Amino acid sequence: MKSNVKNMLRVLSGLMLVLVMAAGAAIAQQPTPTPKKSDAKKAEPKAETTSAQTGEDAGDYTITSSIEFGYRGLRVDGDLNKYRSDLNYKAGPRLFDSSFLMRSKDGKGGLFDTLLVTSSGWGADPYGQMRILAEKPKWYRFEGSYRKFKYFRFLNNIANPNWIFSPTTFSRPPNPVTGEHGFNTRTQLGDFDLTILPKNETIRFTVGYSPERYSGPAYTSYHQGGNEFMFLSNLKSQANDFRLGADGKVGPIDFSFQQGFRRFRDDSSINLGATPGINLNPAVASFTTFNRTEPTRTSVNYTTFSVHSLVAKKLDLTARVVHSSSNSNFTFLENMTGTNFNTRIGSGAGAQLAPPNVLVLGQYNIPGNTKRPNTLGDFGATFLATDKLRISNTFRVETFEINGADLFNDIFTVSRGTTVDTRSFTNLSVSKITKYRKYQDTVEGDYQFNKNYSIHFGYRYGSRRIEQILSGFALNSNAPTALDPEDEVENNHTHAFFGGFKARPANNWTIYFDAEHGTADNVFTRIGNYNYTNIRAKSRYAPNRKINFNLAVITKDNSNPSEIAGVSLTDFGVNIKSRTFTSSVVWNPTAKLSFSTGYNYNWVYSDAVVDYFYQVPPAASVRHPIGHSLYFQRNNFFYLDAVAQIFPRVSLYASYRVNQDAGQGNRLADPTGTPGTLINSYPMSFQSPEARLAIRINRRLDWNLGYQYYNYNESAFVGPRPQNYHAHLPSTSLRLYFGRKE
Repeated sequence: MKSNVKNMLRVLSGLMLVLVMAAGAAIAQQPTPTPKKSDAKKAEPKAETTSAQTGEDAGDYTITSSIEFGYRGLRVDGDLNKYRSDLNYKAGPRLFDSSFLMRSKDGKGGLFDTLLVTSSGWGADPYGQMRILAEKPKWYRFEGSYRKFKYFRFLNNIANPNWIFSPTTFSRPPNPVTGEHGFNTRTQLGDFDLTILPKNETIRFTVGYSPERYSGPAYTSYHQGGNEFMFLSNLKSQANDFRLGADGKVGPIDFSFQQGFRRFRDDSSINLGATPGINLNPAVASFTTFNRTEPTRTSVNYTTFSVHSLVAKKLDLTARVVHSSSNSNFTFLENMTGTNFNTRIGSGAGAQLAPPNVLVLGQYNIPGNTKRPNTLGDFGATFLATDKLRISNTFRVETFEINGADLFNDIFTVSRGTTVDTRSFTNLSVSKITKYRKYQDTVEGDYQFNKNYSIHFGYRYGSRRIEQILSGFALNSNAPTALDPEDEVENNHTHAFFGGFKARPANNWTIYFDAEHGTADNVFTRIGNYNYTNIRAKSRYAPNRKINFNLAVITKDNSNPSEIAGVSLTDFGVNIKSRTFTSSVVWNPTAKLSFSTGYNYNWVYSDAVVDYFYQVPPAASVRHPIGHSLYFQRNNFFYLDAVAQIFPRVSLYASYRVNQDAGQGNRLADPTGTPGTLINSYPMSFQSPEARLAIRINRRLDWNLGYQYYNYNESAFVGPRPQNYHAHLPSTSLRLYFGRKE
């Protein structure tokens, strides 16, 4: 049975949509081009209007609205799964977008003074959203949003081995169509917030609710019993967040309080009948039944409280405390039957019956729980020393503890002829406690020389302590072994210096510069601090009102030393360097013609020292204790947008986008060399031209015609085979208006 919450979401979204469509049509707005993979907002064609005034009378209210609906076509040549994994636009009817605004004429409406409902992306889109805003400012403000996402991923280059397959070895063949990991899931999200007395400075109350629903099938590979299997999972989880709070002012002190409650549950499962392994050798394991569930229940309660005050117009003080407590209970349940199952329990003469055999019953029952209390507090003070100089200090402390435990139980019964062999392990526990504490202090200042020049500077210090306690059994086999108890403590310190400036050499030219250098820690890994240097520079130049130029450069150098099994910090680690250049030009030569263009370049180089085994069957594996894993990105992106009113009632929008990553170039991996070298990159090219024509028929109606083309090509370096495709997406739509004036 579907949950009441899910039904409520659907009913609410349906009512919102009906309200929009019943209104008829819209605020005068630009027709929207077919959505693209990029989230960047683009210029759009706009039919001519001759009056800035919009809206039509409806009693005590004025209404302006629009709705655009139509149909999208689709033809894909090439790899359909890759197209769907990237874009997933489908053919069919589509609600491009809609808007409904109802505003009180005198600000004294009945139930509300303002009502706004918007939506986009319903129908043949992989995502859609709807938003509602209703308010009577003196008494309340209600904001609600509902969003849905369709997530599709079936790629043949994700965890998909491409070595030579031999059914007599442990090797398994690649899947050239779907790969061995895939998702086809749906996510629904909502946020609903009510503010009572929103204009009251003394006190305001808030109530909120955010539901989340996730479901759908997914495939994953799984090693068990001496074979590899592809399992179809039924993913299903849900969460509900409830919150209430108050904001206000007591004398010179502003305060904010919120109490939240989050409840999460996961009921994903696998329930299969006969399941052969990926290795088709009849002498290795296969299942006649397989069932797995991992029910999880989690509760999180959190409290936030903050205060702020300005003392004598010179000292600005802010303090905040956030505390949360989470408790999670879970159980791993797995039942299986099959043939030729290798339990790997015992060795030599004491080993359990090896294949050929019949697995009468294999079962895991591993309950567990974890608790995590977390407290974060910070205090900030800013001193306005002069009209030009400000000095501030922020102190933060964060502590948390993760306390988890599992209880291992399993049983394996195998038979061969009349011989039955049963092995079981019960009530074998393992517990792990992680304690974390960090202090951080930041001192910074900024000085304003004049309205055109200013600088800022600062220093950040951090001190952290991590303790990890582990005891019990290692649950990484069918026959767990006792662990050597561990109690490790790590302390480290971080330092960072940062600064920058803002300059206006001329009224139409602004320059920004920021830099930061120091060390930073990573909470959950026992490694040395990151040593990093980050630089950012940006320039904006507008010689006149018709044109402006934007340039930006970001550089990051990150060295992450580490150690493995006591080996020196200098022998293992990751060095990452990235360079990002962005540029754009916006030119509006006339009121009826505009252009925007830009070029971005992303350069990434990563060198990780790794310990790996390499094997191409049937050759023996080769170990490289200190090899190098290299990653290259050389990504170029160019775009051009143009909007033109070619006739009084006809507007044209056209764009072209191209994305090309040269990746590793002609570099080749040498996994058996000295030192061994592995190389990863994603060399590909992606082009997308688009055109859209908006024809104004009358003040109530626009007709839109559009076409978009996608051309994706990737190098053979990417995977077992290039996943290239070409996609054609023609579309047509009508936009109906209510309230647009001539």
